[in-house]
Amino acid sequence: MRHRKLSRRFSRTSSHRIAMMRNLSISLIEHEVIKTTVEKGKELRRFFEPLITRAKEDNLHNRRLVISELNSKEAVTKLFSDLGPRFKETNGGYLRLIKAGFREGDKADICFVELTCREAETELADEAVIEEKVEKDLEDKVSAKTKEPETEEVEAKPETEEVEAKPETEEVEAKPETEEVEAKEPEKEPKAKKEKSKESWWSRFFK
Repeated sequence: MRHRKLSRRFSRTSSHRIAMMRNLSISLIEHEVIKTTVEKGKELRRFFEPLITRAKEDNLHNRRLVISELNSKEAVTKLFSDLGPRFKETNGGYLRLIKAGFREGDKADICFVELTCREAETELADEAVIEEKVEKDLEDKVSAKTKEPETEEVEAKPETEEVEAKPETEEVEAKPETEEVEAKEPEKEPKAKKEKSKESWWSRFFK
């Protein structure tokens, strides 16, 4: 929770935040209008408006305090010689934020930060440029919303493909199951027993 935490950190260290605010302030003093994100513009307002309040009274003490914040003699000179007298009768509300759509890429909120009291010629020229950019961003946003999604025609492909019927039973060359068995040679008759030259001993008793 961020209760009672008024500052914005921007995922940066304190020294980096101070340097970023200093650079934005110097650019705003030089050009009197800059383009940045909404969050940075709101934080810039908190940083820059006290400097203009000090620039209303041109003395050594205020100059030293402002130059310690900006570190730019040219910016401090213009701030005390031009911007301070311009806002002499204005009590606060020195900056104006004009929203200018979204940034391409990360879609961050973009705005123009400008001084409320500006010279007439530069103010008219810059307002015309700002209006053109805002209208262009709005037209792009409307055209993106009204653009119909393109419907791609997809050719319907048949799910079932015709498969050529292949015969399941393949012709098998008939091979004779009974193989010719070579006729075995007839068994040779047992050889006649050789007649005993001698008569058996039984024959001796029965003569």
